[in-house]
This record gives sequence, C-alpha cells and structure tokens, in this order.
Amino acid sequence: MQRSVPFAFVSALAAEFGAVECFWRESDRSFTGFVAEVWFESQPREFCVRWAQVVGYSVLVRCVSSGPARFAASVPCVVPVGQFCLGVPSRGSRLRLVH
Repeated sequence: MQRSVPFAFVSALAAEFGAVECFWRESDRSFTGFVAEVWFESQPREFCVRWAQVVGYSVLVRCVSSGPARFAASVPCVVPVGQFCLGVPSRGSRLRLVH
C-alpha cells in the first residue's frame, strides 16, 4: 500500500537531513500526481533510508549536472488544497498559484 504524504512533511524531513532546496511539481509518474524535488549536495542515503522506513517505499535519486545541488530525490507527495488551481485538463496544462 502506498501512502499519500503531504509536501510539508517531506519538506520538514528533508530539512532535518540537510537538504539544499525542496519544492513540489506535477508528475505523470507519481501515484499522487505530484512529487517533492529534494536537492542535496551529497548522496542522500540517510534521507532515503529514513523515508523508506516512514512510508514504506523508496524514492528516485539522480545525480544531476545542473540545479541547486548535485543530487535530486523525487518523493511522491500531495500538495495542500487551495495552493494551486488547475487550468483546463489537458497534457501540459499549467498550474496557477492561488493566494
């Protein structure tokens, strides 16, 4: 069973493990429709192990050549209701932030 975890939880856990940056984006691959992109200067082994213990599934980690840091972990998450507004449903539709 895969658990839906709020972005705020992912962000807080990432901060505990020294993440450089953490933001959310849409994802066609995530079972929730969104992922938290968590950036680290070094390989985030401890973060990934802890994450798997907490929610029961692993995350994708990539070594990247550009971005806020060297390693990026993609973590399935849900975003707070009212934080965004979807346009007309279509592939490539954009999100609009709602304040």
